[in-house]
Amino acid sequence: MTRGDQRDRDRAKAQKKLLEKQKSQGKEGRPEERNANDSAALAAKIEAKKKMKEAQAEQDRQAAEREQAKAAVQKKKTKKKDEGLDDLLNAGLAGSKKKGK
Repeated sequence: MTRGDQRDRDRAKAQKKLLEKQKSQGKEGRPEERNANDSAALAAKIEAKKKMKEAQAEQDRQAAEREQAKAAVQKKKTKKKDEGLDDLLNAGLAGSKKKGK
């Protein structure tokens, strides 16, 4: 029965060795082609980021314009009457006088 365990260990060892062998192999294709593909992918990524930054700047500009429009259309403030201290004190006293009996 110990032979079955040995087979499993040998299979695992062979799998590990095969994976290491595949890792050590170089990349596929010619280096010139890989470099061209990498530079094309990088250029596309840079272009996408540039477009995203432009869109964000446009959104920020529109938000700033909306804020300026809000500030320009403010309601007129009405001035409150300045009531003097005597007016405030006498306001509740006018009808509170008691008539004598």
